[in-house]
Amino acid sequence: MELRVKKILADKGEERRVEISNDDTYGNVLEKLKINPEEVIVLRNGKPVPEDEKLDINKNKEEVDITIICVVSGG
Repeated sequence: MELRVKKILADKGEERRVEISNDDTYGNVLEKLKINPEEVIVLRNGKPVPEDEKLDINKNKEEVDITIICVVSGG
């Protein structure tokens, strides 16, 4: 299954895709995308999700959407 990820940094969006399995967590997705979990908030359906939570894949959908918002900026 494919995960569609929208990454938002300073009001600029970037869309990426990554292959996932039923056992993946949001933390696994961040790792696959080489994103530091301490610098982002992961949203699913507009609500924050913990990085150790499983993706809860709906088998009827061909892809899953999440949004990653960068919360750390340079100073």
